[in-house]
Amino acid sequence: MNISTGRPVNAYPIERGVNGIGYRPDIDGLRSVAVLSVVVFHAFPTALPGGFIGVDIFFVISGFLISTILLENLNRGHLNLLDFYSRRARRIFPALSIVLAATAAFGWFALLPEEYKELGKHVAGGAGFVSNLVLWQESGYFDSAAEVKPLLHLWSLGIEEQFYIVWPAILWVVFRFRLPKLPLILLIASLSFIANIVSVHAHPVATFYSPFTRMWELLIGAALAQVLIDGRSKHPSFLGAAANRISASSLTAIAGAILIAVALARLSPASVFPGWHALFPSVGAALLILSASGNSINTKLLANRPMVWVGLISFPLYLWHWPLLAFARIVEGDTPSLELRTLALLAAFVLAMATYLLIETNIRRKWKSRAVTMTLSYIVCIVGMAGYSIYLYNGAPMRESVAMDAKIHEQLEGTTWKYTSNEICKAKYPANYRYFCTQTREGSPTMILLGDSYANALVAGLVANPATKDEVILSYSSCDPSASAGDPEIKTQCETQDEIVSATPSLQYAILEAKWPRFDSGGRLIDHFTKIAANDAVWAPRYRDGLDKRISFLESRGIKVFLFGPKPEIDYEPKYCFARPFKQPVKNCQLTEAEVQDQQHELSLVMKYVLARHPTVTFFDPNPVFCREGICSLKTQDGLPMLRDKVHYSQYGSAIAIDLFVKQAQREGYFNGD
Repeated sequence: MNISTGRPVNAYPIERGVNGIGYRPDIDGLRSVAVLSVVVFHAFPTALPGGFIGVDIFFVISGFLISTILLENLNRGHLNLLDFYSRRARRIFPALSIVLAATAAFGWFALLPEEYKELGKHVAGGAGFVSNLVLWQESGYFDSAAEVKPLLHLWSLGIEEQFYIVWPAILWVVFRFRLPKLPLILLIASLSFIANIVSVHAHPVATFYSPFTRMWELLIGAALAQVLIDGRSKHPSFLGAAANRISASSLTAIAGAILIAVALARLSPASVFPGWHALFPSVGAALLILSASGNSINTKLLANRPMVWVGLISFPLYLWHWPLLAFARIVEGDTPSLELRTLALLAAFVLAMATYLLIETNIRRKWKSRAVTMTLSYIVCIVGMAGYSIYLYNGAPMRESVAMDAKIHEQLEGTTWKYTSNEICKAKYPANYRYFCTQTREGSPTMILLGDSYANALVAGLVANPATKDEVILSYSSCDPSASAGDPEIKTQCETQDEIVSATPSLQYAILEAKWPRFDSGGRLIDHFTKIAANDAVWAPRYRDGLDKRISFLESRGIKVFLFGPKPEIDYEPKYCFARPFKQPVKNCQLTEAEVQDQQHELSLVMKYVLARHPTVTFFDPNPVFCREGICSLKTQDGLPMLRDKVHYSQYGSAIAIDLFVKQAQREGYFNGD
């Protein structure tokens, strides 16, 4: 028996009578729908905004096929797990190892150290089938954009393989103790679906990547497999007989096609997903599988030769397409042109066909020995260890393609900002901090940074400056300095900050810095760059009053307050302002002073009002750090980046800004070593 997840080597159950054993080309056609949906969505997202649901179709197909094989083997009284996993390895490992190795090899020449370090971690995660867990763990404040992660798409393979590790053992227990199969499958599926519904709003990232909250989609396929097996028995149950009758109706396939079409047309990346929305593609796929292969949709649409052929190469096509698109975006520094994206997809199809015809087919049909399986396993392990080595060696900064610009790349730290948290802080303060908990030295704090990651970015400059390096500096949590945010989590963090301030009489200084909001002339919150209002609520007065109240709270405790104003903002990564492998700079990291003043105008009115009420507050304007003779540059005169990503000071930039701040504060009598 061949348990590969998809090819015409008598691999697929179904087709004896209505639903007997045999290869069903329409299931390969359904695979084609799934992979083309994903590929088109990734390359042309506006053309098919719901195309990401192709992964959910894959889950149902995979759950159905694998569960059918496992259930039928158990019905015959034998299940060789070693053979099961050997076949799975021969199916998955060849294409996966080639794509992982090729991605790592191209990254060696094309990626900056920080990018290559992250890729190394993802190569290791992909080889270990834990990509979903790696992506779940690294999602957060400093996470890089999904579009520039060449192995992002392996999260779905991770969920599938984690399911296949657990599911055979569960089924073995079911048969060993003669437990009712379908009720147990439905029970587990229900628990998984309920967990998905309950957590999708509060914990969307965890719900998306967790194997438990996605398991129900694979179990829909498993339940369908059990019902159809039961329907083929001599004495089918009510559900088995009903499945036989329903599958013969053309309405089954029509309903399935409609559900998938609705999901493709109506869902978008803005949809809450998976949640209940994932029922559309999952149930739709199940209905199309349930439908007899002789139905017109299955025969004419899914089982035609072009659809079947794309289905046959669907796995390598899925593996190849995303790294090509991601690398194109990385090298270009922006969304690649239509022509480049089209060329990337053509290359993906060529590579997928070559992988299928030259490698997959030969291994599955000719090379079936245990030695081949072990060799493939060793290759995947070696590739995974190579990826982990890349991660441990910080993206191999000694590479010839990037070594000449080492000083620049050291500043573009992105996700690896070392001042995010440390043990000194975590040992002394509440553990429910949001992102940041750093104290620079042992002892009771003398200075506290209040705000968000913008405030935390100042730590690098403060510990490097001779006038402030001996201060005991605390950067704790993430809170809007005005404490006016409506988010309950943010509100809790602000309250914790205030409790720390009240309980720390040693505090002498507080620095307020944040991703300051932008307002329009009507006081509405607007996007920094598009200037589109989030809603019609007038927010500026509430923000102004909240900032006023927070400063009053600090001053009432004898704390000197320094208010850091906004700096120039850009909406692209500063790394694209520097030459990189295969590409000269595509951005200049410059704005005119007029543009900066326009960015900050309405906010400056809010700050002027607050400062007028608190004359002892020192306002630090960072714009002179960047702006000279009408031009504001986010690169220093000696060509180094002032920012480590779109919005945060680099270590170098933080040191320059703090140096200017300290000189101003010293003129006012602070930090003079008295």
